[in-house]
Amino acid sequence: MSKFYYLDVSLKLASEPEQLQPVYFKSCLERSLVKIFGEIGGLTTLDVLKFDAVRSRAIVRVPVEFYVKLRTAITLTGEFQDIDCAFVVNKAAPLLLGLTDSFLEL
Repeated sequence: MSKFYYLDVSLKLASEPEQLQPVYFKSCLERSLVKIFGEIGGLTTLDVLKFDAVRSRAIVRVPVEFYVKLRTAITLTGEFQDIDCAFVVNKAAPLLLGLTDSFLEL
């Protein structure tokens, strides 16, 4: 069994920032986890494996025990750098191979 879960995540923004950086994308996800679950509940390792700034889309890896928490935080996030937003999980899989078609799109 895999130790990680992989997600293909898009960020839909009400207005586009100048250029979205992977570090801001990741920090928004991490802040969402902490905001929803607190300092201890949101404490996990979150990795952005691949990022497409043009389409605001990323392949994210999270430990399997935090998968449900991350999905919850993604669903409840409504703001990114003071801009209204919504995260969309395009696809999720316990194996990176399960996102093969997502890599082709990025």
